[in-house]
Amino acid sequence: MRRNLANLSCLMLSALLLLLLSHPTTSNAKRTLSEQVTIRRDTFGVPHILAETEEAASFGMGYAQAEDHAEEIARRFVTARGEQAKFFGTSAESDFRMKRFGNYDVAKNRFRELTPLFQSMLNAYAAGFNLYTEKNRSHLPSWIPRFDGVDVLAQGRAEVMRFAFSEGAIRSVQIKYPDAAQPVSAQLSDEDESQDASSYGSNMWAIAGSRTASGKPILLGNPHQPWAALYWEAHITVPGKINFYGSTFVGRPVLTTGFNERLGWSHTVNYPDLADIFVLTIDPKNRDQYLFDGKQMPITKKEISVDVKQADGTTKVEKRVYEYSHIGPVVHRSKDKALAIRSAIFEEFRYYEQWYEMSKARNLQQFVAALKKNTIPMFNIAYADADGNIAYWWNGTVPKRVDDGTNYGEEVPATSKYVWTRLHTLDELPQLINPAGGYVQNCNDAPWWTSLRNPIDAKKYPSYFEPGRQLGLRTQMSLEMMEGREKFSIEDVMRLKYETRMLIADRIKPDLIKAIRSTANPSEDLKRGLAVLEAWDNRVARESRGAVLFKRFWDTYSRESKKAVAIEWDRQNPARTPAGVGDTEAAVRVFEEAVRWTRKTYGSESISWGEVYRLRLAGLDLPVSGESGIYGVFRVMTFTAASDGKMVVGEAERGRPLQGGGDGWVFVVEFSNPVRAYSVLAYGETRNPRSKHSTDQAALFADEKFKKALFSEADIRASLERSYHPGQ
Repeated sequence: MRRNLANLSCLMLSALLLLLLSHPTTSNAKRTLSEQVTIRRDTFGVPHILAETEEAASFGMGYAQAEDHAEEIARRFVTARGEQAKFFGTSAESDFRMKRFGNYDVAKNRFRELTPLFQSMLNAYAAGFNLYTEKNRSHLPSWIPRFDGVDVLAQGRAEVMRFAFSEGAIRSVQIKYPDAAQPVSAQLSDEDESQDASSYGSNMWAIAGSRTASGKPILLGNPHQPWAALYWEAHITVPGKINFYGSTFVGRPVLTTGFNERLGWSHTVNYPDLADIFVLTIDPKNRDQYLFDGKQMPITKKEISVDVKQADGTTKVEKRVYEYSHIGPVVHRSKDKALAIRSAIFEEFRYYEQWYEMSKARNLQQFVAALKKNTIPMFNIAYADADGNIAYWWNGTVPKRVDDGTNYGEEVPATSKYVWTRLHTLDELPQLINPAGGYVQNCNDAPWWTSLRNPIDAKKYPSYFEPGRQLGLRTQMSLEMMEGREKFSIEDVMRLKYETRMLIADRIKPDLIKAIRSTANPSEDLKRGLAVLEAWDNRVARESRGAVLFKRFWDTYSRESKKAVAIEWDRQNPARTPAGVGDTEAAVRVFEEAVRWTRKTYGSESISWGEVYRLRLAGLDLPVSGESGIYGVFRVMTFTAASDGKMVVGEAERGRPLQGGGDGWVFVVEFSNPVRAYSVLAYGETRNPRSKHSTDQAALFADEKFKKALFSEADIRASLERSYHPGQ
C-alpha cells in the first residue's frame, strides 16, 4: 500500500511539473533562456537538463558542457574555423585542410537551410557556452573567443571530415602517377588517417524479448573511441517534446546515442566507401584545363590564407593555392594527369538535426522516417524499443555507382558514366528488422554477419558495399556470446559486456601447448612458460597470470611467421576460423623468447595482467582488464606505454591529454515499464582535476561495474547534488 501511495505521489508531482512547465507564469518571450532551464546535477555530476523549450534546453546543454570542458570545446571550435595556428602557433596543416575542403564556409553558407527550430537551438547552445566563459574568465584562458551557431555546426563537420576519404588511398594512387609538378602529398595530414577499428570502433547488441528473461528488449551500447575524444553524458527533458538520456562528444549540441522511454539506439563505425578518386586527363595544350567526355573543362584555382601565431606574439600569414575541378578538389598532379576527389561528405551538414529527430522518435515508424533523411554519413545502428522491435541498419550516405566490376578502391575513370550524382536510399542499404533469431549485433564488421541465425545475403547488394571484409575476432566473440545462451537478463548483459576472454588464445593455445610438450629436452624457460600457459584462463582480467606472456608471444609470432595459423579465415565457417598453429617450430622458439622477455621486462613470466595494465587519472592508479579487439577481446581497451614501463589508459603523464581508449562510455537499457538503465563513463563527466567528477567513475569502470542511469524524476530527486539555472 505504501509503495502504491509513493508511486501515486511521484506521478502527481511529475504531472504538476509538466503543468507548470507547459504554462509558465510569464511568457517565454519575456524571460531569459537561463530562466527557462534548470540544470540538475546528480551525485556523479551527470546533468539532467529540464527546460520549458527546446531552445532553452540547448542553451542549458551549451552551458553545462562548458562547465565540464570549456577549454577543450573552444579548441575544437577554433580548429573547425581553420584558426588553430592563429591561436596556438601550431602547424598550419589542420587549418589548410579545413579551409581547402570548405569546412567553415559550407557551415556558414548552408546554416539557413536548417529548420528555424534547429537554427535557434545551435545559436542557443553557443550562447550557453558563451555565458559560461564570460562569467568565468578569471580561470579560463584569455584566448577563448565568442562563438555562434555556425561554429557549432562547423565543429560537427570537422568531426566527420576525417571520414570524407582515405588519404592512404590517395597516396596509393599518387604512386601510380609520379613526377607531379606540384606534389601535394606533404599537404595531406596524417592525423585523420583511418584508424584500427579496435580503437575507433564499438560493440552493440539489441536482444528481442523472445531472448530475454523479462520478455522485454535489451540494448547494449558500447562505443570505442580514444579517451581524448571525450564522451559526455546527459539527460535532456522538455515536457511534451523530448526526454532523452545519452551521450555525445563534447562540442556537439545533441546526444547521438542513448534512449528515451520508448526506444533507443547505439552506433558502431562501419566502412562505406564515401568517396572516389577520378583520373582527369590534362589538356596537352593547356595545363589549366582537362578533358571530360571529350570536352575541355577548366581547373579553377583558389588562394587560401592561414594566420600563424609566432613565438613573439605576432602573426605570420601563410598562403597556398589549391586547384578544383567540377568533380571535386584536385589532390594530386602528374605530368599529364590530375587526381580529383568526390566525397559524399563534402556538402553534407544536417546530421545533428537528424540525430535530434531520432532522439524525439516514439516508435519504429518515426525512427525510420528520421533515418530516411539520410544525412548521417556513416555508422551501423542497433535499435530496440518498448513495442518489442529490434533492428539493425548499415547506415551511410553511400554514392550510387555503376556496379560493373570497377574497383572503386582505386582510381576511377573520369567520365559521366562513373561520376555519381545520387546516394543510395535507406531501403537500398543492408538491414535486419525483427529477425527470427532474436538478436542483432555489430562490432565494426561488415553487415553480413549481424546474426548467425539470420545472415544478410551480400549478393543482394552492390559489390562495393564493404567488399572483401573478413569477420574479425571481436565480432566472433560477440556472436559466440549471443549464441551461447537462449535467455539474457539485463544483469547478464552487463556482466558479458566486461567479458575478457581472448578468443585468439582459445584458437591457438591448445596447439601451442601440444607443440611445447612435444619438444625434446625442453629448456627451463619452456617448462616454466608452459606451466604458466596451462594455468592461464585465457582471459585478460586484472588477476589473469599468463595473459602478458601470451600477448608477447602472439604479437611476435604472428608478425614474424610466414604461416601463423593452420586454418585461415573461411567465409563458409566465418565464426570459428582462423584456428591452430601454422608453424609449430617457430611458435615454440618465439614462445621461449617471450618467456625470457616477460621475465626480464616485468620480473616474472607469470606477472598478472593488472600489474602491467593500468588506469591512471588524477592520482588514481588502478589495475584494469581488457585489450585490443584484434585479439578477440570484447572488453576493448587500448593502452600507451608510460615512462615507468606500465601500459596506461588515461593519463600516461599527469596533466597531459588522455591517452589510450576503447571502452569509455557504456550503457545498457531494458525497455520495461519503467525502463531500467545503467551506464558508466570511465573518465568521468569533467576533466577539471578539482572536481570529484573527474575520477568518481574510474573505480566503477576498473571494477567492471555500472551506475544506475537516473531517468525518472523520483530517481533524479533522490540523487540530486545541486540544481541551478545557467549563470547562477
